[in-house]
Amino acid sequence: MSFDFTKPPYRTVPPAQARRLSDERKRQAHGAALAAACVVVVLAIPTQAFILMLAMGAVHGAFIAVPAIGYGTSVLFVLGANLVAGYARRTFGRK
Repeated sequence: MSFDFTKPPYRTVPPAQARRLSDERKRQAHGAALAAACVVVVLAIPTQAFILMLAMGAVHGAFIAVPAIGYGTSVLFVLGANLVAGYARRTFGRK
């Protein structure tokens, strides 16, 4: 049996129900995007801390007066810097 292209396609779902289904899909896609963004942010913190630790180690190798910091300390530095940046953005950002 072939499809007759001269006739409009059949609607198997009423238009109101189709809109409701598409709204639910949009909500699910929005939730998935938000979850992915949270995972990226959480994974960025250890990466930033590792890079900071390596940079401080390189500066410590060049100048002995700069202390070498460990991974835990660099994680705390990154978290503190993110908190300060968030506070400054909330305080001095656009209103």
